[in-house]
Amino acid sequence: MLKIAAYHSPTTLIEAAALLAEDGRTAIAGGTDLLVNPRYMVGVREVVDIRRLGLNYIRVENGWLYIGAGATMRTVAQRVELQGLANGILARGAAVCGSPNIRNMATLAGNIASALPSADTPPALLALDAEVVLVGMRGERVVPLDSFFVGPAKSVRERDLIRELRIPLAGSNALRGGFYKIGRTAEDISMVNAAATLKIQDGKISMARLVLGAVAPVPLRVSRAEEALVGQAATEETFQRVAEIVRDEVRPITDHRATAEYRRRISAVATVRALRQAAGLATPGEEWQHA
Repeated sequence: MLKIAAYHSPTTLIEAAALLAEDGRTAIAGGTDLLVNPRYMVGVREVVDIRRLGLNYIRVENGWLYIGAGATMRTVAQRVELQGLANGILARGAAVCGSPNIRNMATLAGNIASALPSADTPPALLALDAEVVLVGMRGERVVPLDSFFVGPAKSVRERDLIRELRIPLAGSNALRGGFYKIGRTAEDISMVNAAATLKIQDGKISMARLVLGAVAPVPLRVSRAEEALVGQAATEETFQRVAEIVRDEVRPITDHRATAEYRRRISAVATVRALRQAAGLATPGEEWQHA
């Protein structure tokens, strides 16, 4: 049983970093993972609330989109800047992360910090080449998100605090995106999710990113599928061929939500539907994500 002995509410990043340097402490913003995430159940005695650090922001500056660690899923889902980025790929992921009450409290940074393979927003962020800005007693460091996750509920963050996430905007006007989630219900965590970004010139795909969640120990960027997409026409036939590659590449597990074989099969479905969205080929029934 979780027993919290102390609550801290720092007002500066330096103070927060010093607090988190001690064993037995964890940062919270919305706090929605505190009771349901098993990694918090062992060794956590104190919480460090970061809501007074002034990190509730989303801004565009010098060719980057910055999302502070205090920005909630609801804010991410509704901000115009994110709805317009690659067909709203990240906004879509945030919009199906839990219930409305959860989205009002949960933060995008918290979804990344928990490092769960089934999290809804890491695939979209990876497809957008996002970076994580960490702050700790050693100072500030920037980690590409594709180097951040190291295993289920494990990352390179250690005791550092996520200050913000940042997304490069160079060339983003030509970027098309898609996100598709398959879950038991609209509010349940993903059995499989998929995010794709494409650049299409003269009907041919010139750049592709394809990332799946809940099919491997960490969000899985399917490089072989990306290579198969480049140079090909953005058609249903191409996407179905790529889906077979994805089916071979994923490494799902069996749990109480789905078997490994079922996840393998629906990973192909999620892939095709995300790619259709990115290519502007989705039917109205495929524009949103839960099954």
